[in-house]
Formats: sequence, structure tokens, C-alpha cells
Amino acid sequence: MMTAIVVLSLLVLINGIFAMSELAVMTSRHARLERLEARGSRGAAVALSLSREPTRFLSTVQVGITLVGVLAGAVGEQALSGRLEPIVASVSPLAPWADAISLWIVVLLITYFTLVVGELVPKRIALAHPEAVATAISRPLNALSVIAAWPIRVLSWSTEGILALLRVKARSTDDVSEDDVRALIVRAASTGVFTPQEHRLFQRIMRAGDLRVRDLMVPRRNIIWIDESEPIDSVRVLVGTSPHSHFPVCRGDLDHCVGVVHVKDLIAYGLIAGREFKVTTVAHTPLFVPETMPALRLLDQFQSTKVHIAFVVDEHGGLQGMLTLNDVTQSIVGDVSRKGEAGLPTMHRRDDGSWLVDGRLPVVDLVAGLGLPAPVEHSLPDVSTVGGLIHAVLDRIAQEGETLSWQGWTIEVVDMDGATIDKAIFTKQ
Repeated sequence: MMTAIVVLSLLVLINGIFAMSELAVMTSRHARLERLEARGSRGAAVALSLSREPTRFLSTVQVGITLVGVLAGAVGEQALSGRLEPIVASVSPLAPWADAISLWIVVLLITYFTLVVGELVPKRIALAHPEAVATAISRPLNALSVIAAWPIRVLSWSTEGILALLRVKARSTDDVSEDDVRALIVRAASTGVFTPQEHRLFQRIMRAGDLRVRDLMVPRRNIIWIDESEPIDSVRVLVGTSPHSHFPVCRGDLDHCVGVVHVKDLIAYGLIAGREFKVTTVAHTPLFVPETMPALRLLDQFQSTKVHIAFVVDEHGGLQGMLTLNDVTQSIVGDVSRKGEAGLPTMHRRDDGSWLVDGRLPVVDLVAGLGLPAPVEHSLPDVSTVGGLIHAVLDRIAQEGETLSWQGWTIEVVDMDGATIDKAIFTKQ
């Protein structure tokens, strides 16, 4: 009887190894295994190979678990049930059913130990340390799959054939969506892996990937520009009273932009000293970009061209706005404008829980700030700012003091400049 108990214990442990290896290999992160492989871990390389051939690997595991289960049942029924039957029969009321009762006792005991020692505990270990377990167990499992190649191949062919009939396609285990990345960032922040500052930076980077240049540009109506025929005295006054560092140089109007000048170039050429010259003399060739260009792609263009200001045009070639390298970087790192400069459009939480929102705030920032679900952003009308959103929801130009409802929020337009919404208050309904 002791021999049977030892054999059963070994079978349960082997079952646990199979169960642990199955979960460890299938839940291991490929990036971590690849790092281990780069450090010379042969086990990590084999684990990666097994995870990329799930049918062969799972067939090996299933063959092992099935054989262990059959052997455990046979040993238990032959060795333990027969020894237990006389003990049960010694109890007079149970004697007529001693054979069945002893068999059920053995089955229950084997099932209990198999579930606890052979399944639950090993799987918890695999979940706690998937890469370590996969690296340690992968090579013996791979050897077993080679030894049992033909039965496993038959099982693999059968599995693939049935899946093909059911039109079930394999899915790559490396597929990672943007939502997965966002969830990982939130989890890392909540567990202390990221500091609050790092969390905010990651959030801004993710949002920046959704922004287009029209979301960040200074709109046409707010652009301060210099006419190429402007007297130098007028240019001196304009530059001296403006907080900006870049100025478009145009011929008659903004749709005929011929260049862009930087204050430091004007100073270097003698603007302050009163030297007479044409503004076009120090103007640089302007960079024009479509309003639909992703903001991060424009950042790459700024880096490659060494031009740090761009003019935004629509599909008809009309100038719609302008933005600088500073505008793009501030969308990632936050508002770093100097005193006197116009900062980024913002939203501030008020004491009563409502939000005071700048009309120029990008809609993607509004959605994130209000905590609205991500799908809301994709269902919005084709607008880029909060002001545009309010006009689109109303289907007309808003009026100062007007209120409307949207996505469970009451919106009050509190400040307008002509047809442009400067400020709005969002209150949760």
C-alpha cells in the first residue's frame, strides 16, 4: 500500500508540473523572455519557441496530463480500493456496499489531491512567476514533445483541421492594443511603479498620439503678422508690444505668407538700433503643413528641417493657423510658457465640482479630463476644440449664457469673443 501511495504522489506531482508549465508558457510575456534569451538563457529561447507553436505544446501537455490521470486511476483502483474494502466491510451497515464505497473514497481522495497539489497550487506558482517557470520547464517539455512526436503530430493535425472547419483563426499572442497600454500605465501608477509626475507624462504622451496640428494651432484670427511693406518703425512697435517670438511675414493678407521672422534675427539686424531694412531680408522660408497632420509627425518634421514654426493650411490651401515647436512639446510636458506668453488652453476644476474649460482646449483633452469612456472620443463630430464641439452639438453658433446637455454634462457658455467661445463651464448632471 505504501508503494501505491508513493506512486500516486509522484503522478500527482507530475500532473502539477504539466499544469504549471501550460499556464507559465502561455502567460509569459514575450518581451521578458526575449530579454532573457538575449542574456544567453537557452530555456527562455525554448519557451518562446513553444509559445509560438501552441498546438504542439498544448498537445504535449494534454497527452501528459491524460496519461497521468489514467495511471492514477488505475493505481488507485487496484492498490488502494482493494485494501480499503475490508475496512469498510467491517462496518456491518456498510458491508453490502463496501466495494462501491471504498472505490468512491479512493476517487474522492485522488481528486482532492490532484486538484490541490496537481492543479491549483502549481497554477498559482505559474501565475506568480510565469517567465521563471517557463524558462525552467521548457527544455524537458520540448524533449518530451520530440519523443512523443508522432502522437502529438496526429493530435495537432486533428486540432488544426477542426479549427479550419470552424473557421477559427489563430491570434498572435503579441497583439497589444492602445487600451492595453493605457491599462498597464494606470496599473503601474496605482502600484507605485510610476510616480504621479511620470504617470501624467505618460498620459500626455498617449494623448499626444491622438492629436492633429489643428488641435494645437493658434487659430488664424489670433495670429499677429507683419506685412512685408510695413514701415520698419511700425514693425518695431509691433514686436516691442507683443509677447510672441515668431511673426509671419505676408504680402497683403495671411493667405500670401512669404516667410517668418524671429525676434532675435530682427534684433541682430539692427531693429532696435533703428537701422533701416526690409523685414523680408531676415525672413526664413515658411513651413506649410496640412491641418490633418498628426502632431507627433510634425514634431519629427521640426527636428529634420530645423524649422520650428509651421503654418497650417486646409484642403483648399487657405491658412487656418500656425504653431511652433513649443506648442507641440507643451502638449506632452505641460504648460511651460514664460511670463507674458499665452499658455496652453486649460480646464480647471472649481470648488463646486464643475469644470471651467477653455474654448480652445482639444476635445481629446476634454474627454480625458472629464473621465469619459474612450469610445466617446471617436463618436464626436469632426471638430478639434471644445468651442467647435459646442457649436457642432447645437448645430449653430452658440450664444453667451446659453446652456446645453452633452454626455451627461450640462454646458454653459460663459464667455465669447464674437463667434468664438472663450470659456465654458461643464457641470455633471
